[in-house]
Formats: sequence, structure tokens, C-alpha cells
Amino acid sequence: MAARFGAKIVPFGTVGEDDVAEVVVDYDDLATIPFFKSQIEKLTAESISLRTDATGEVTNQQVHMPACLPKVPGRFYYYFGKPIETEGRRQVLKDREKSHELYLQVKSEVENCLAYLKEKREGDPYRNIVPRLLYQARHGFDAEVPTFEI
Repeated sequence: MAARFGAKIVPFGTVGEDDVAEVVVDYDDLATIPFFKSQIEKLTAESISLRTDATGEVTNQQVHMPACLPKVPGRFYYYFGKPIETEGRRQVLKDREKSHELYLQVKSEVENCLAYLKEKREGDPYRNIVPRLLYQARHGFDAEVPTFEI
């Protein structure tokens, strides 16, 4: 789609969602309880199927909402990779191999962004809320808590 309109693709990654909530009841748990199983089936039957051209497990996903418990707030990390220019690359649309190469390039960049953030997150002394609060108590609550060097 980007090549069709000559748009720049900006690969990015974000990690930290696992620092927000803990899933305590997932689909497998809900499906074993008759009431919830019937509710899931009812909601799924009433919903519009958006993945009609997909194959495999993705096409059979049922509508459900897992139960989550909030965690002490963690930190979110964002990283934007090097933009990939598609201006003048309309030939990608006509060549399946070139299209797949572009897809793999974008996918690789996103995976690199995620890997970089996961590595940096592990060494972040301010990942947890207590060190962040202590930093702000010492430097003022308007002070920006440091992050890693890019």
C-alpha cells in the first residue's frame, strides 16, 4: 500500500505492555466454563468476520476478553527506525518477489527495533516505579526521568 502511494514506511517498535497487566483468565480458562463458553460463541456469531481471506488459526479466533489484573506501572519504550522510502518504487506492486523483499525489509527493521528496546529495557535502572519516584522526589516532580542513550 505504501508503494502504491509513494509513502514513507517508518518502522517502529514499542515494548512495555507486559509491565501494565497480568492476564489471570485467558480464552482457554473461559472456554471451560459453560456460561462464558456460550457467551463467547454468541458474541463470535454476532460479530463481523474481518479475516475472510486468511487461513489457519487466525480465521477461527473467537471474540473474548481475558481477565487482567493491573500491575504497578512499568515503563513503555518506543523506538522509531530509519524510514524506508517507497517513492518511485511502484514496480514493487507488479513484482511479487520485489514486493516480498520490501516486506521482509520492513519486518526485519521492526524486529530490530523490538530487539533493541528489549535489550535496553533490561538495563534500565528506572524501569520500575520506585526508582522513578525516588528520582523525581530528589530532582522535582517536573524532572524528566532519564532513559538510555540512543
